[in-house]
Amino acid sequence: MAQLHQQKIAPGVYWVDQTGSTQELAASAERDLQHGDVIATDNQTAGRGRLDRSWDTPPGTAAAMSMIVRPQLPTELMGVLTLVVADGLVRWFREFDVAAGVKWPNDVQGPDGKKLSGILAQWLPDTRAVVIGIGTNLDFQDHPRLETAGALADYGVHLSAQEFVVEARRRVIEAVDAFVAKPVIESVEATMTTIGQQVKAIMPDGNDIHGTAIGLGSTGSLIVRDETDHEIFAADIVHLRPA
Repeated sequence: MAQLHQQKIAPGVYWVDQTGSTQELAASAERDLQHGDVIATDNQTAGRGRLDRSWDTPPGTAAAMSMIVRPQLPTELMGVLTLVVADGLVRWFREFDVAAGVKWPNDVQGPDGKKLSGILAQWLPDTRAVVIGIGTNLDFQDHPRLETAGALADYGVHLSAQEFVVEARRRVIEAVDAFVAKPVIESVEATMTTIGQQVKAIMPDGNDIHGTAIGLGSTGSLIVRDETDHEIFAADIVHLRPA
């Protein structure tokens, strides 16, 4: 932690100029970090997202941050944290008049459906801590991008990576602490673009479920209705069109 302390840019925020993965750094230093402490960079070379997908972007185009949280929650509710974090970010982005929304289970989308942020929660059972990784596209400038990727600058929001991380940390802590104080699943449904959509759920076994996303289950699962109700715990969700 000595090196991280030398690069402390704000209370609870440790900045590194480049790293393979902020998630790995935070997990390895977890016992030295407090609730809400963040390790962040704008140059991540080996980041990962859900299902071990990569999250790597050209230096300076995105903010990668990993936060240690120690929520006093039942184990079965830990999976809701990605939605709680996404909800907190969406409410912040909407203050900039960006009509963002949460796509189940762990993405923040812009008003055109393009991905702004991806969120990953890593449970550390030995200490009951959670490492929450957040990758957010800030400004692709002239760099190539995926067709499905958006950035805050696309919607007129211009923040440096360090400015983003400092404020995002505050918003995420507030969102997590509020959910811990009142763990009501329905509290995160209001910002979800998935609810009410006709969707295709691509299941881990390769089967697809088509139906309408009608709400969340008691542990943050997605309920999709066709002829019957399906409770989905893990899947890739494709939004088809509004129900």
